[in-house]
Amino acid sequence: MREIFNVGNIPVIFERVTSLPGLFTISVFFDTGSSNETKANNGVSHFIEHMAFRGTRDYSSEEISRLSEMYGGYMNAYTSKETTAYYIKGFSGNLELFIKLMANICFYPVFEKEDFEQEKQIIIDEINSIMDNPEEYLGEVAEEELFKGCSLELPVSGTVESVSALEFDELKRFYTENYISDNCVIAVCGDVDREDVLNCVSKYFPSAKDNYAGKFNHCIPAYSVVNRDFSFKSGQSYVQLMYPAFEYGSEERYPLSGGIMLLGGLMSSRLFQEIREKRGLCYNIEAESVLYKCAGYANILYSCAEKSGDKVLELVLSEIRKLVEKGISDDELTTVKNQLIFSYISNFETLESRVQMNFRHIYHYGRLLESDEIMSRIESLDRKSIQETAQKIFGGEYSICRLVK
Repeated sequence: MREIFNVGNIPVIFERVTSLPGLFTISVFFDTGSSNETKANNGVSHFIEHMAFRGTRDYSSEEISRLSEMYGGYMNAYTSKETTAYYIKGFSGNLELFIKLMANICFYPVFEKEDFEQEKQIIIDEINSIMDNPEEYLGEVAEEELFKGCSLELPVSGTVESVSALEFDELKRFYTENYISDNCVIAVCGDVDREDVLNCVSKYFPSAKDNYAGKFNHCIPAYSVVNRDFSFKSGQSYVQLMYPAFEYGSEERYPLSGGIMLLGGLMSSRLFQEIREKRGLCYNIEAESVLYKCAGYANILYSCAEKSGDKVLELVLSEIRKLVEKGISDDELTTVKNQLIFSYISNFETLESRVQMNFRHIYHYGRLLESDEIMSRIESLDRKSIQETAQKIFGGEYSICRLVK
Protein backbone atom coordinates (compact mmCIF):
# COMPACT_ATOMS: atom_id res chain seq x y z
CA MET A 1 0.00 0.00 0.00
CA ARG A 2 1.25 3.48 -0.90
CA GLU A 3 0.72 6.37 1.47
CA ILE A 4 1.74 10.02 1.62
CA PHE A 5 2.78 11.53 4.92
CA ASN A 6 3.57 15.12 5.78
CA VAL A 7 6.83 15.31 7.74
CA GLY A 8 7.75 18.90 8.54
CA ASN A 9 5.68 19.99 5.51
CA ILE A 10 7.70 17.67 3.24
CA PRO A 11 5.63 15.03 1.40
CA VAL A 12 6.99 11.56 2.08
CA ILE A 13 5.66 8.86 -0.25
CA PHE A 14 5.97 5.53 1.53
CA GLU A 15 5.43 2.09 0.01
CA ARG A 16 6.10 -1.08 1.97
CA VAL A 17 7.41 -3.85 -0.29
CA THR A 18 8.52 -7.15 1.21
CA SER A 19 9.08 -9.10 -2.00
CA LEU A 20 12.74 -8.02 -1.85
CA PRO A 21 13.48 -8.77 1.81
CA GLY A 22 16.05 -6.60 3.55
CA LEU A 23 16.30 -3.94 0.82
CA PHE A 24 14.98 -0.41 0.41
CA THR A 25 15.41 2.70 -1.74
CA ILE A 26 15.06 6.36 -0.81
CA SER A 27 15.00 9.19 -3.36
CA VAL A 28 14.88 12.93 -2.72
CA PHE A 29 13.43 14.91 -5.60
CA PHE A 30 13.70 18.67 -6.15
CA ASP A 31 11.54 20.61 -8.61
CA THR A 32 14.66 22.14 -10.07
CA GLY A 33 16.44 21.46 -13.34
CA SER A 34 17.78 23.27 -16.38
CA SER A 35 14.34 24.70 -17.20
CA ASN A 36 14.64 26.79 -14.03
CA GLU A 37 17.85 28.36 -15.26
CA THR A 38 18.79 31.21 -17.59
CA LYS A 39 21.22 31.18 -20.49
CA ALA A 40 23.72 32.94 -18.22
CA ASN A 41 23.72 30.26 -15.51
CA ASN A 42 22.73 27.28 -17.68
CA GLY A 43 24.11 24.07 -16.18
CA VAL A 44 24.10 25.27 -12.58
CA SER A 45 21.60 22.59 -11.40
CA HIS A 46 23.77 19.83 -12.83
CA PHE A 47 26.84 21.52 -11.35
CA ILE A 48 25.20 21.53 -7.90
CA GLU A 49 24.46 17.82 -8.25
CA HIS A 50 28.19 17.21 -8.70
CA MET A 51 29.18 19.54 -5.87
CA ALA A 52 26.78 17.96 -3.36
CA PHE A 53 28.99 14.87 -3.16
CA ARG A 54 32.17 16.90 -2.53
CA GLY A 55 31.53 17.10 1.20
CA THR A 56 28.81 18.00 3.68
CA ARG A 57 28.35 19.30 7.19
CA ASP A 58 28.89 15.85 8.73
CA TYR A 59 30.82 13.90 6.08
CA SER A 60 33.79 14.40 3.81
CA SER A 61 33.61 13.34 0.18
CA GLU A 62 35.63 10.22 0.97
CA GLU A 63 33.36 9.33 3.91
CA ILE A 64 30.22 9.65 1.77
CA SER A 65 31.53 7.08 -0.70
CA ARG A 66 33.14 4.81 1.85
CA LEU A 67 30.22 4.62 4.29
CA SER A 68 27.55 4.11 1.65
CA GLU A 69 29.50 1.29 0.02
CA MET A 70 30.91 -0.28 3.17
CA TYR A 71 27.39 -0.76 4.51
CA GLY A 72 26.04 -2.27 1.32
CA GLY A 73 24.55 0.78 -0.35
CA TYR A 74 24.63 2.34 -3.80
CA MET A 75 24.31 6.11 -4.03
CA ASN A 76 23.90 8.34 -7.07
CA ALA A 77 22.04 11.33 -8.49
CA TYR A 78 20.82 12.81 -11.75
CA THR A 79 19.61 16.12 -13.12
CA SER A 80 16.97 16.54 -15.81
CA LYS A 81 15.30 19.52 -17.42
CA GLU A 82 12.69 19.61 -14.66
CA THR A 83 14.04 17.85 -11.60
CA THR A 84 17.14 16.94 -9.63
CA ALA A 85 17.11 13.62 -7.77
CA TYR A 86 19.44 12.09 -5.21
CA TYR A 87 19.01 8.46 -4.19
CA ILE A 88 20.49 5.58 -2.29
CA LYS A 89 19.53 1.91 -2.21
CA GLY A 90 20.79 -0.66 0.21
CA PHE A 91 20.15 -2.83 3.23
CA SER A 92 17.13 -1.99 5.36
CA GLY A 93 19.19 -2.44 8.54
CA ASN A 94 21.18 0.68 7.60
CA LEU A 95 18.09 2.84 7.10
CA GLU A 96 19.09 5.56 9.57
CA LEU A 97 22.64 5.93 8.26
CA PHE A 98 21.49 6.14 4.67
CA ILE A 99 18.75 8.66 5.42
CA LYS A 100 21.28 10.79 7.31
CA LEU A 101 23.62 10.63 4.31
CA MET A 102 20.79 11.67 2.00
CA ALA A 103 19.84 14.60 4.21
CA ASN A 104 23.45 15.77 4.36
CA ILE A 105 23.96 15.61 0.61
CA CYS A 106 20.68 17.36 -0.17
CA PHE A 107 20.56 20.04 2.51
CA TYR A 108 23.97 20.40 4.14
CA PRO A 109 26.61 20.39 1.40
CA VAL A 110 29.74 22.44 2.03
CA PHE A 111 30.75 24.21 -1.17
CA GLU A 112 34.45 25.01 -1.44
CA LYS A 113 35.96 27.25 -4.13
CA GLU A 114 38.76 24.77 -4.83
CA ASP A 115 36.25 21.96 -5.44
CA PHE A 116 34.18 24.28 -7.63
CA GLU A 117 37.10 25.01 -9.95
CA GLN A 118 38.08 21.35 -10.19
CA GLU A 119 34.52 20.19 -10.84
CA LYS A 120 34.09 22.85 -13.52
CA GLN A 121 36.72 21.19 -15.69
CA ILE A 122 35.20 17.75 -15.07
CA ILE A 123 31.79 19.00 -16.25
CA ILE A 124 33.30 20.68 -19.31
CA ASP A 125 34.92 17.35 -20.19
CA GLU A 126 31.53 15.69 -19.70
CA ILE A 127 29.85 18.19 -22.04
CA ASN A 128 32.53 17.67 -24.69
CA SER A 129 32.08 13.89 -24.42
CA ILE A 130 28.54 14.27 -25.75
CA MET A 131 30.13 14.88 -29.13
CA ASP A 132 31.23 11.23 -29.05
CA ASN A 133 27.58 10.14 -29.09
CA PRO A 134 25.78 11.44 -32.19
CA GLU A 135 22.29 10.49 -31.02
CA GLU A 136 22.76 12.24 -27.66
CA TYR A 137 24.24 15.30 -29.35
CA LEU A 138 21.42 15.44 -31.90
CA GLY A 139 18.84 15.12 -29.13
CA GLU A 140 20.30 18.15 -27.35
CA VAL A 141 20.56 20.46 -30.34
CA ALA A 142 17.18 19.36 -31.74
CA GLU A 143 15.37 20.15 -28.46
CA GLU A 144 17.15 23.48 -28.32
CA GLU A 145 15.78 24.31 -31.77
CA LEU A 146 12.27 23.01 -31.06
CA PHE A 147 11.87 24.88 -27.75
CA LYS A 148 13.58 28.10 -28.86
CA GLY A 149 12.29 30.90 -26.64
CA CYS A 150 11.20 28.49 -23.88
CA SER A 151 13.33 27.46 -20.91
CA LEU A 152 13.14 23.84 -22.08
CA GLU A 153 15.65 24.79 -24.78
CA LEU A 154 18.46 24.86 -22.22
CA PRO A 155 20.62 21.69 -22.11
CA VAL A 156 20.84 19.93 -18.75
CA SER A 157 24.62 20.07 -18.46
CA GLY A 158 24.83 23.60 -19.81
CA THR A 159 27.26 24.62 -22.53
CA VAL A 160 31.03 24.91 -22.39
CA GLU A 161 30.58 28.69 -22.49
CA SER A 162 27.96 28.91 -19.72
CA VAL A 163 29.77 26.51 -17.39
CA SER A 164 33.13 28.21 -17.98
CA ALA A 165 31.61 31.57 -17.09
CA LEU A 166 29.67 30.34 -14.04
CA GLU A 167 30.70 32.10 -10.83
CA PHE A 168 31.02 30.41 -7.44
CA ASP A 169 28.70 32.95 -5.79
CA GLU A 170 26.02 32.31 -8.43
CA LEU A 171 26.12 28.57 -7.74
CA LYS A 172 25.66 29.19 -4.01
CA ARG A 173 22.84 31.67 -4.64
CA PHE A 174 20.99 29.25 -6.93
CA TYR A 175 21.35 26.43 -4.44
CA THR A 176 20.05 28.54 -1.56
CA GLU A 177 16.97 29.63 -3.51
CA ASN A 178 16.03 26.31 -5.12
CA TYR A 179 17.32 23.35 -3.13
CA ILE A 180 15.10 23.87 -0.13
CA SER A 181 12.68 21.65 1.73
CA ASP A 182 9.69 23.62 0.38
CA ASN A 183 10.69 22.37 -3.07
CA CYS A 184 11.23 18.73 -2.17
CA VAL A 185 9.48 15.36 -2.28
CA ILE A 186 10.87 12.23 -0.59
CA ALA A 187 9.96 8.75 -1.82
CA VAL A 188 10.78 5.57 0.07
CA CYS A 189 10.07 2.02 -1.00
CA GLY A 190 11.10 -1.33 0.38
CA ASP A 191 11.25 -3.67 3.33
CA VAL A 192 11.33 -0.99 6.02
CA ASP A 193 8.98 0.06 8.80
CA ARG A 194 6.88 3.13 8.15
CA GLU A 195 7.42 4.68 11.57
CA ASP A 196 11.19 4.16 11.34
CA VAL A 197 11.23 6.01 8.02
CA LEU A 198 9.12 8.91 9.26
CA ASN A 199 11.14 9.24 12.47
CA CYS A 200 14.44 9.33 10.58
CA VAL A 201 13.16 11.89 8.07
CA SER A 202 11.90 14.05 10.93
CA LYS A 203 15.24 13.71 12.72
CA TYR A 204 17.59 14.53 9.84
CA PHE A 205 15.69 16.59 7.27
CA PRO A 206 14.93 20.30 7.78
CA SER A 207 11.26 21.27 7.92
CA ALA A 208 9.66 23.27 5.12
CA LYS A 209 7.91 26.58 5.63
CA ASP A 210 5.00 25.71 3.35
CA ASN A 211 3.37 22.54 2.08
CA TYR A 212 4.80 21.30 -1.19
CA ALA A 213 2.76 22.50 -4.14
CA GLY A 214 5.05 21.89 -7.11
CA LYS A 215 5.14 25.62 -7.66
CA PHE A 216 8.81 25.98 -8.51
CA ASN A 217 8.71 24.61 -12.02
CA HIS A 218 6.31 26.27 -14.41
CA CYS A 219 7.57 27.22 -17.85
CA ILE A 220 5.56 28.81 -20.63
CA PRO A 221 5.75 26.40 -23.58
CA ALA A 222 6.94 27.67 -26.94
CA TYR A 223 7.53 25.67 -30.10
CA SER A 224 9.46 26.51 -33.24
CA VAL A 225 9.31 24.94 -36.68
CA VAL A 226 12.85 24.43 -37.92
CA ASN A 227 14.77 22.64 -40.64
CA ARG A 228 18.44 22.57 -39.71
CA ASP A 229 21.56 20.63 -40.53
CA PHE A 230 24.48 20.35 -38.10
CA SER A 231 27.96 19.34 -39.16
CA PHE A 232 29.15 16.08 -37.60
CA LYS A 233 31.94 13.74 -38.65
CA SER A 234 30.29 10.38 -39.16
CA GLY A 235 29.73 7.82 -41.84
CA GLN A 236 25.99 8.04 -41.17
CA SER A 237 23.34 10.74 -41.31
CA TYR A 238 21.37 11.11 -38.07
CA VAL A 239 17.88 12.58 -38.35
CA GLN A 240 15.31 13.66 -35.78
CA LEU A 241 11.71 14.70 -36.55
CA MET A 242 9.66 16.43 -33.84
CA TYR A 243 5.94 17.16 -33.76
CA PRO A 244 4.70 19.49 -30.95
CA ALA A 245 2.40 17.66 -28.53
CA PHE A 246 1.24 18.33 -24.97
CA GLU A 247 2.24 17.91 -21.33
CA TYR A 248 2.72 14.59 -19.52
CA GLY A 249 -0.48 14.95 -17.50
CA SER A 250 -2.73 15.27 -20.56
CA GLU A 251 -5.63 12.86 -20.96
CA GLU A 252 -4.31 12.19 -24.48
CA ARG A 253 -1.03 10.74 -23.25
CA TYR A 254 -2.26 7.16 -23.57
CA PRO A 255 -3.65 7.39 -27.14
CA LEU A 256 -0.47 9.23 -28.18
CA SER A 257 1.67 6.51 -26.60
CA GLY A 258 -0.33 3.93 -28.51
CA GLY A 259 0.13 5.67 -31.85
CA ILE A 260 3.83 6.25 -31.25
CA MET A 261 4.30 2.63 -30.23
CA LEU A 262 2.75 1.35 -33.45
CA LEU A 263 4.63 3.86 -35.54
CA GLY A 264 8.13 3.15 -34.25
CA GLY A 265 8.24 1.98 -30.66
CA LEU A 266 8.36 -1.78 -31.25
CA MET A 267 10.16 -4.29 -33.44
CA SER A 268 6.79 -4.97 -35.04
CA SER A 269 6.17 -1.25 -35.58
CA ARG A 270 5.46 0.12 -39.01
CA LEU A 271 8.65 2.15 -39.40
CA PHE A 272 10.90 -0.66 -38.17
CA GLN A 273 9.29 -3.25 -40.40
CA GLU A 274 8.96 -1.11 -43.54
CA ILE A 275 12.27 0.74 -43.48
CA ARG A 276 14.66 -1.55 -41.64
CA GLU A 277 13.36 -5.07 -42.13
CA LYS A 278 11.85 -4.91 -45.63
CA ARG A 279 14.16 -2.37 -47.26
CA GLY A 280 17.32 -2.45 -45.13
CA LEU A 281 17.72 1.31 -45.36
CA CYS A 282 18.80 1.89 -41.77
CA TYR A 283 20.03 0.04 -38.72
CA ASN A 284 18.08 2.00 -36.12
CA ILE A 285 14.76 3.78 -36.36
CA GLU A 286 12.46 4.53 -33.44
CA ALA A 287 9.66 6.77 -32.24
CA GLU A 288 8.79 7.99 -28.75
CA SER A 289 6.82 10.64 -26.93
CA VAL A 290 8.88 13.13 -24.90
CA LEU A 291 6.54 14.79 -22.42
CA TYR A 292 7.36 17.36 -19.77
CA LYS A 293 5.22 19.07 -17.15
CA CYS A 294 4.24 21.95 -19.43
CA ALA A 295 5.05 20.76 -22.96
CA GLY A 296 6.03 17.79 -25.07
CA TYR A 297 6.57 16.37 -28.53
CA ALA A 298 6.40 13.23 -30.62
CA ASN A 299 9.89 12.23 -31.66
CA ILE A 300 11.16 10.10 -34.55
CA LEU A 301 14.87 9.34 -34.69
CA TYR A 302 16.84 7.33 -37.22
CA SER A 303 20.27 6.99 -38.78
CA CYS A 304 21.06 5.91 -42.32
CA ALA A 305 23.60 6.21 -45.09
CA GLU A 306 23.71 9.75 -46.47
CA LYS A 307 22.66 8.53 -49.92
CA SER A 308 19.49 7.00 -48.42
CA GLY A 309 18.43 10.11 -46.51
CA ASP A 310 15.77 11.40 -48.90
CA LYS A 311 14.24 7.96 -49.39
CA VAL A 312 14.03 7.21 -45.66
CA LEU A 313 12.41 10.57 -44.94
CA GLU A 314 9.89 9.96 -47.70
CA LEU A 315 8.99 6.56 -46.23
CA VAL A 316 8.73 7.96 -42.68
CA LEU A 317 6.31 10.67 -43.79
CA SER A 318 4.35 8.10 -45.81
CA GLU A 319 3.84 5.88 -42.75
CA ILE A 320 2.77 8.89 -40.70
CA ARG A 321 0.16 9.80 -43.34
CA LYS A 322 -1.19 6.24 -43.28
CA LEU A 323 -1.57 6.41 -39.50
CA VAL A 324 -3.35 9.77 -39.71
CA GLU A 325 -5.62 8.89 -42.62
CA LYS A 326 -6.38 5.20 -42.06
CA GLY A 327 -5.82 4.70 -38.35
CA ILE A 328 -4.96 1.29 -36.90
CA SER A 329 -6.25 -2.26 -37.09
CA ASP A 330 -7.90 -4.36 -34.40
CA ASP A 331 -4.73 -6.44 -34.04
CA GLU A 332 -2.68 -3.29 -33.58
CA LEU A 333 -5.08 -2.07 -30.91
CA THR A 334 -4.57 -5.36 -29.06
CA THR A 335 -0.81 -4.87 -29.33
CA VAL A 336 -1.06 -1.34 -27.96
CA LYS A 337 -3.12 -2.32 -24.94
CA ASN A 338 -0.95 -5.27 -24.03
CA GLN A 339 2.27 -3.32 -24.43
CA LEU A 340 0.99 -0.41 -22.34
CA ILE A 341 -0.14 -2.81 -19.63
CA PHE A 342 3.26 -4.53 -19.76
CA SER A 343 5.01 -1.15 -19.52
CA TYR A 344 2.95 -0.17 -16.48
CA ILE A 345 3.41 -3.50 -14.67
CA SER A 346 7.16 -3.33 -15.34
CA ASN A 347 7.28 -0.38 -12.94
CA PHE A 348 6.82 -2.88 -10.12
CA GLU A 349 9.90 -4.94 -10.97
CA THR A 350 12.39 -2.90 -8.92
CA LEU A 351 12.28 -0.61 -5.90
CA GLU A 352 13.88 2.18 -7.93
CA SER A 353 11.21 2.08 -10.64
CA ARG A 354 8.45 2.09 -7.99
CA VAL A 355 9.98 5.16 -6.36
CA GLN A 356 10.23 6.89 -9.73
CA MET A 357 6.64 6.05 -10.64
CA ASN A 358 5.27 7.26 -7.32
CA PHE A 359 7.07 10.58 -7.70
CA ARG A 360 5.85 10.99 -11.30
CA HIS A 361 2.28 10.67 -10.09
CA ILE A 362 2.72 13.40 -7.50
CA TYR A 363 4.71 15.62 -9.83
CA HIS A 364 2.38 15.43 -12.81
CA TYR A 365 -1.01 14.71 -11.25
CA GLY A 366 -0.70 15.94 -7.67
CA ARG A 367 -1.81 12.54 -6.34
CA LEU A 368 -1.03 8.85 -6.48
CA LEU A 369 -2.89 7.09 -9.28
CA GLU A 370 -4.36 3.71 -8.41
CA SER A 371 -3.79 0.66 -10.59
CA ASP A 372 -7.49 0.37 -11.40
CA GLU A 373 -7.52 3.90 -12.78
CA ILE A 374 -4.46 3.35 -14.97
CA MET A 375 -5.72 0.01 -16.26
CA SER A 376 -9.09 1.58 -17.00
CA ARG A 377 -7.44 4.32 -19.06
CA ILE A 378 -5.57 1.71 -21.07
CA GLU A 379 -8.58 -0.56 -21.57
CA SER A 380 -10.71 2.40 -22.71
CA LEU A 381 -8.42 3.04 -25.67
CA ASP A 382 -10.00 2.39 -29.04
CA ARG A 383 -9.07 2.82 -32.67
CA LYS A 384 -10.91 6.13 -32.89
CA SER A 385 -9.15 7.81 -29.95
CA ILE A 386 -5.71 6.76 -31.22
CA GLN A 387 -6.40 7.99 -34.74
CA GLU A 388 -7.88 11.30 -33.53
CA THR A 389 -4.81 11.99 -31.40
CA ALA A 390 -2.54 11.03 -34.31
CA GLN A 391 -4.43 13.45 -36.53
CA LYS A 392 -4.04 16.23 -33.97
CA ILE A 393 -0.30 15.68 -33.48
CA PHE A 394 0.94 14.45 -36.84
CA GLY A 395 -1.41 16.58 -38.88
CA GLY A 396 0.62 19.67 -38.04
CA GLU A 397 4.05 20.90 -39.05
CA TYR A 398 7.17 19.12 -37.90
CA SER A 399 10.70 20.23 -37.15
CA ILE A 400 13.64 18.31 -38.53
CA CYS A 401 17.28 18.37 -37.50
CA ARG A 402 20.11 16.39 -39.09
CA LEU A 403 23.71 15.57 -38.38
CA VAL A 404 25.55 15.49 -41.69
CA LYS A 405 29.18 15.54 -42.86
